[in-house]
Amino acid sequence: MEPFHATQQPKDMKKNQSFRSLVALSTEFAAQMAIVMHALVRRTKMKTVTTVWILVGLYYFTFIAEHRSITRSRRRGESKPTTNDGRKENDPISHEYMLQPRDKSGPSIAWLMSFPNSGTSYTMTLVGRASNRSFATNYGDEVTPKGGDSALSIYPHRPEGPFWPGMSGKMISPRPLPDDLVLTKTHCGSRCMDCGPQEYIETAAEFLQSCTTGHARLAPKQPSREVQYPPDRVAKAIHLIRNPFTNIISRYHQKIKNMRHKNETEWLSAHPNNSSGFIQWCKELDQLSYRQDVLYFGKDSIPNALCHGEFHKYTQWHNLVHASLELIGHDIPILTLYYEDFKDSLTKTANTLFSFLELEMVGELREYVAKTEISDYFTDSQKEENKSLVRGLATNSTWGKIHHYFEDL
Repeated sequence: MEPFHATQQPKDMKKNQSFRSLVALSTEFAAQMAIVMHALVRRTKMKTVTTVWILVGLYYFTFIAEHRSITRSRRRGESKPTTNDGRKENDPISHEYMLQPRDKSGPSIAWLMSFPNSGTSYTMTLVGRASNRSFATNYGDEVTPKGGDSALSIYPHRPEGPFWPGMSGKMISPRPLPDDLVLTKTHCGSRCMDCGPQEYIETAAEFLQSCTTGHARLAPKQPSREVQYPPDRVAKAIHLIRNPFTNIISRYHQKIKNMRHKNETEWLSAHPNNSSGFIQWCKELDQLSYRQDVLYFGKDSIPNALCHGEFHKYTQWHNLVHASLELIGHDIPILTLYYEDFKDSLTKTANTLFSFLELEMVGELREYVAKTEISDYFTDSQKEENKSLVRGLATNSTWGKIHHYFEDL
């Protein structure tokens, strides 16, 4: 069987698609009725032969009714064959850029595993611009085209994703997907913001499940729903790491953006976009999780570190990256990538990243711009308290990757 290609669906596939759907619908209805009839047979002692004839009649009635409905709608021009992303068959975007099956697997996934606000958008944008190839994401709602009916899966017969940005509004024209590895955004689990340890404490298995889970609108005029794909589609993983202090400050900045979007003026007036607002936010988070902290840590053992819940999530998240990947049934090559390296050695870091993704660099690199100074947000004593907390929680592997952020505080 041929490998994946950006070509139209085979004619025989398009020809039989509606018929197969019709048969499937009729069969599903008949199967449901079989359950009902089985119950009637047991209760009323109806003869088996009678039951069979009733089911045959119901199946035939459903098939004919659906066939007539489809025929009428096509005569009115209401229903044309569609691609698997919900677009009309003649839509040029769906055929020029959507992957079509030449085999059952297609391009593999290269996870960009990142704790939220650790440089995900910058990394994906850099790769997209410099390679002129698209990335993907678990979160279809983020890239659903404006006015589009549904999220565009990178696999046409696997609507659960990951999802392709397509015409998301930020590009004049969509970028084609890579041939072999698709850089795919996932934040995994253990990352809720306004929550306590009962919500953010996870096992490696739970974390891995979250890595494969996202959300998307899969059909026209339907609400977004949770979707999940099997982890065996993942071939490689990039572990993105950012300074924990600037990462958590950036989480506060994201909270402000969210509240502005919701027009929460009262909250915004009490939380200015500076260090005083950040400290107020941290204190509120610590108070919010106090009852759960007592149950988890013990009343006399709750960490004193500012924003201790955020630092706990950060540390546990990085602990679980390698532990979760080990649960996948095949070896996953991992590239550890530091967000700050884009500032210190952009070309070298980008070359390493592109080599790992098996991509060719054809465009210019996006310049890194640092925005946050942690000295304005944390006192020296607060930095030491957070260092002690992180060191106590981190595995040896995690501490080996992040200890340099705590040197010379």
